[in-house]
Amino acid sequence: MRLLFALMLVLGSLSALAQRPDRPSIPLNSYSLPGYHAVDPATALHLPAGVVFGAIAAVAITPDNHLLVLNRGDVPFYEFATDGTFIRAFGDKELFKMAHGLRYSPKGELWVTDIGNHLVRKFDNNGKVLMTIGSGSAGDWDEATGAHNFNQPNETAIDSHGNIYVVQGHGTGEPKVLKFDSSGKFIKQWGKKGTGPGEFFAAHSIEIDSSDTLYVADRENMRIERFDTDGKLLGEWKYNAMVCGLYLHKDGFMYMTSGFDGEWAKLDHDGKLLGSLGSPGKASGQFGEAHYLVLDHDNDVFIADVSNRRVQLYRHDP
Repeated sequence: MRLLFALMLVLGSLSALAQRPDRPSIPLNSYSLPGYHAVDPATALHLPAGVVFGAIAAVAITPDNHLLVLNRGDVPFYEFATDGTFIRAFGDKELFKMAHGLRYSPKGELWVTDIGNHLVRKFDNNGKVLMTIGSGSAGDWDEATGAHNFNQPNETAIDSHGNIYVVQGHGTGEPKVLKFDSSGKFIKQWGKKGTGPGEFFAAHSIEIDSSDTLYVADRENMRIERFDTDGKLLGEWKYNAMVCGLYLHKDGFMYMTSGFDGEWAKLDHDGKLLGSLGSPGKASGQFGEAHYLVLDHDNDVFIADVSNRRVQLYRHDP
């Protein structure tokens, strides 16, 4: 445990841009997930001539089954049909310092986190800001002093009552979960830096199921921690690779990425690893950093690769 914590301190000193581990990649040791094949990233999405992506932060599927790509380039949002056809680009890049997480609300609104500006924003589907949570400065959220600060907010989730959950801490920020009501009013927070139950190294991703159980990706601790909506720890699922991004699909299965360990995986309802695909690298089906992922209505898997600045597509074979 002391060796693990020492390793985590080293990792924490790395740039907040990305936490490439100072160790060999740790695979999930599965390398098998029948029913999927990798598509050459050069052919998966068709950008207009002369347009290139910046670092790909996140991906989402719109209510009408289009792919939305959040990137750190000249235009923050790119929309595609899932066959790769370009539809549009929109949004103001001046609003972002380092865009990070992207989530659609049940109402079709976009929730985007910015670990550079320490803000959480809600947008309409044309990129108009509807709500901003946070002061724009790094620090603590403290209602007693009136300090409304995030410290590297990573991603959001919304429960059945419309409450908003924000996971934060991207290496240097204090990792925790913050809960707000649908209007953005603070309710509570929990978590701190550490390796123990209910603690985090980096609370990097969050999902919520139909019973309002929260799943938090504790990246360098290589686990998913489960909570109720009051922050009570319900248990943890441990893995032998970093847990970076989570996506709970309509099929009821959880899907995850493993960051610089370069894989994506499918989990059953008890967190058991059913299989994984991918490896570190730049070839088709490989990753520089497998960040966040999403599945479309046909179960095709789209994965944001920050380092390789591309979306890696795995088509589902019927």
